[in-house]
Amino acid sequence: MMNFGNLGHVETADEYLDIAFRQAKLHAKEAKVVGTQFQRIQRRELDAIATVARVLTKHLTLILEGFPKLDQLDPFYRELVRCVVDAAQVKQSLGGVNWGAHRVEAIFREFNDKFRGSRDENALLAHKRAFFGRISSVIKKLKSDFAFLEEARRTLTELPSIKTSVPTVVIAGFPNVGKSTLLRALTGSAPEIAPYPFTTKQMMLGYRNHGKERWQFIDTPGLLDRPLHERNPIEKQAILALQHLADAVLFVLDPTESCGYSIQDQKHLMKEVSRAMDVPVIIVLNKSDLASREQMELAAQNMQNAVIASAEEEKNIDHIVSAIGKALK
Repeated sequence: MMNFGNLGHVETADEYLDIAFRQAKLHAKEAKVVGTQFQRIQRRELDAIATVARVLTKHLTLILEGFPKLDQLDPFYRELVRCVVDAAQVKQSLGGVNWGAHRVEAIFREFNDKFRGSRDENALLAHKRAFFGRISSVIKKLKSDFAFLEEARRTLTELPSIKTSVPTVVIAGFPNVGKSTLLRALTGSAPEIAPYPFTTKQMMLGYRNHGKERWQFIDTPGLLDRPLHERNPIEKQAILALQHLADAVLFVLDPTESCGYSIQDQKHLMKEVSRAMDVPVIIVLNKSDLASREQMELAAQNMQNAVIASAEEEKNIDHIVSAIGKALK
């Protein structure tokens, strides 16, 4: 399971400098040094620049280690991330942060030698001003990178936490065909709610133990519930992300047409989703408790393997489970 909620806050350039300079000043006050007056001053100034370099390097490294390596993500999350952030810009900004970390270390090494080679206080003060100026310039050059990465971090933390290593069934179909009711019937509990950035509604998650396996069910209201030609490019890419996640699709039809869509329109959407997802599709003719014989016969035309069920009455749920088991094999 990927959890972007652990990404650390990316501060501004000024905040990072303030943190480093404050810690350097605090460390200088607490440091206990011995020797001549010049040696004590030299030691304190060396400690100050070392603290600044160490603190800045630590924070820059935390940014680099905190952001996920896109090429190492599960394919589902890799596509999902590309839907919501500019992946190329993320790499570029992280490259800038990496450059900054190396520059801080190089500048510290340079000035560490200069401080140790100084023989009077005036030289120390001159080197100190130059060091702080160089370091500040490096960090401020990363101002736009910090701002972009913080915006990307906030976006990524809104992505859902989904198990990508368990067999997953994506539920599709027009609104009001009984998907949520079927999800409850299959999992035996109310679905979990998770954010999904491409829909006006939240996705629904449910789980079912089947033998030694644990199945994951996902319903994405607002994504697979209307014709694909009505989708914008980002939504279409999000559907491609689901394709990496789905091991099977459970497509729910409402023969009664009480959902507000004709059975012909529902079948057309089913064919579109089947082409888009490229995984086994299990067709469920729901609301059998409400449909007439004529409605069921019309819905069942050219669908020899459809499962007739009633999610409301939990009728033939075992048949759906059996069909899922065969599809996942």
